[in-house]
Amino acid sequence: MLGPSGRPGVFMTRDGDARPSPDSVDCCVVGAGPVGLAFALEAAEAGQSVLVLEAGSEASGRKVAPGRPDSADIILNPDRHAPTAQVVRQGLGGTSALWGGRCVAFEPIDFVQREYVPHSGWPITINDVRPWEAAAADYLDCGEAQFHSDVDQPSGSRDFSMAHLERWSRQPKLQGRLGSRVMNHPRITVLFQAVVVDIDFGTGGEVRHLVIQGGGRTQTIRATNYVLAMGGLETTRLLLKVQRSHPTWFGGVGGPLGRYYMGHAKGRVADVVFSAPGRAEQFDFYRDADGTYVRRRITLSETAQQREKMLNTSFHIDNPPFYQVEHRNATLSLVYLGLAIAPIGRLLLAEGIRLRHIGTGPRRIGAHIVNFLRSPLTAASDVIDVIRHRYLSVVRKPGFVLRNEARRYALRYHAEQIPNPDSRLSLDRGSRLSIDYRYTEQDIESVLRCHQLLDDWLRSAGIGYLDYFAASEDEVRDAIWEQANDGFHSIGTTRMSAEPSDGVVDADLQVHGSSNLYVASSSVFRTAGEANPTFLATCLAVRLAHHLARKNAPSRVGTAPNASEC
Repeated sequence: MLGPSGRPGVFMTRDGDARPSPDSVDCCVVGAGPVGLAFALEAAEAGQSVLVLEAGSEASGRKVAPGRPDSADIILNPDRHAPTAQVVRQGLGGTSALWGGRCVAFEPIDFVQREYVPHSGWPITINDVRPWEAAAADYLDCGEAQFHSDVDQPSGSRDFSMAHLERWSRQPKLQGRLGSRVMNHPRITVLFQAVVVDIDFGTGGEVRHLVIQGGGRTQTIRATNYVLAMGGLETTRLLLKVQRSHPTWFGGVGGPLGRYYMGHAKGRVADVVFSAPGRAEQFDFYRDADGTYVRRRITLSETAQQREKMLNTSFHIDNPPFYQVEHRNATLSLVYLGLAIAPIGRLLLAEGIRLRHIGTGPRRIGAHIVNFLRSPLTAASDVIDVIRHRYLSVVRKPGFVLRNEARRYALRYHAEQIPNPDSRLSLDRGSRLSIDYRYTEQDIESVLRCHQLLDDWLRSAGIGYLDYFAASEDEVRDAIWEQANDGFHSIGTTRMSAEPSDGVVDADLQVHGSSNLYVASSSVFRTAGEANPTFLATCLAVRLAHHLARKNAPSRVGTAPNASEC
């Protein structure tokens, strides 16, 4: 691999040492976020030599690589999609620096063809994923891969379950634990300031080399196999650039590449009022046997989804919004005041999460100070306890829910979107993404109907009831539309498919038409489910590592644990 002068290119490692890039490796993975790091470590443990290319200019990811488009991307409807600067992070650990650490498993229904969900149906099933969940849980540091509890279900309707669990990474910023494991592995080399600017294909579709820039140099990288794990936006950006030179690739111009862009519908349109004071404890964070924080979700059953033709949806309880002074809670107002001071708030939370908690204004600082003065000692004690468990503990507590005598709690929903080909990413004349992210009436109506079913279920089971903020059904629907915003979960733009006309990668994440190019990202998902995408994307990356190890050296690696079909 020669630089522009004909001499070997040299890039900087994390420790600042100059290191020549290797001549050839088994696997080259582009991206050092959670998915890329998990793939690299699993592939290396399976006997492969691995080169990790990271565009960030240092291990912390605080510096941006030269040529990065950043905020120049065009968001056609800013009310629907977060700024890209809030959802993309370069450097070792990638977007885990912005991530809350929530790990949720997909369910069997998420993979099947549903006649009421257009463009659904994966070429794999849940059985192709389950064998790799334990490894993914280890890499994401969320304890055991146990996502169902033995909680007793209330008698009566089975439309909802209280048994599904979300698990939380002990320390969600993965640079320290997972990043260190990758950096110190003898079969892995990590190169920073390595921005992939082109992919060179042979006549048969195989990748001959990657062209990278960084540190003032241009050079080529050769490997047996190449894995793009740059996150949904950046992976799609690169493939769209390549498609300009190869207009028939990836399903052709106007084909599936960049389309079916999904995230989730999420927000709050009602409070839940419990019938008994202790009921909220069932839905609060608790630590399981291995010390990991978990929380129960109220989820819509598969039977109810199919009967009502509804999208997968989950609920969890929360505090009232910090910015609403009407809660009159001294602790919540003190937290709000801290987050509203931008330098302090950004130390405590990722910017997107901080902005959601402080709202859009007016700030009403004086009213929050009055709330705080109602019970300053209690508020100070609560905040100290939160800081101790959330920021100073080895196992990070994801959040806190304050008990109240009214037994009233915010109810937050997290709902699936349908795959919509008109929701898409495209390129302008340069390398800027044009983001046309859309919700549909079906997305919104499903959320509305799910609340109605949940209220019926809560009442019939004697658990409680919903208290809506709006007086009419139309106003609730309007509120769901108003809160429809994502961009943090980049799903669907390089979707998996059995046929090249319907997607970008096959069931093994191999790009259709290429013998050695793969994508490991939530962008390969065909449907979004109700779950956050990081855990499944990591499972698929681990599965891919074993697939490539068998492909490259069948004698080195065994079969999938507890699964003959993987």
